[in-house]
Amino acid sequence: MPGQPQVRQHSWLYLPGDDIPAAVVRIEQRMDGTGGWIVLHNVPASAPTQRSEHDGQDSAYAKAQRLRDWIDSLYHDQHNITGQWDIREREPH
Repeated sequence: MPGQPQVRQHSWLYLPGDDIPAAVVRIEQRMDGTGGWIVLHNVPASAPTQRSEHDGQDSAYAKAQRLRDWIDSLYHDQHNITGQWDIREREPH
């Protein structure tokens, strides 16, 4: 859909024994002709959304992976907990 960003990947971190995500990472492709990509994340999931802008797909996906790795280490270091990521890819409409 022109103008409206399209979600390309959505990741939720679930901690053991919990049905509610602890953290969220999302990649969106801008559809305004700029070729830009956006990475959004919430840590914890209820926190305000943080965002970063990227010039290309590779940069956005690399940032999302770095965020997931950082969030993993954060929960492990602070709480000695290892969670499981549920990562969903979406095709362009």
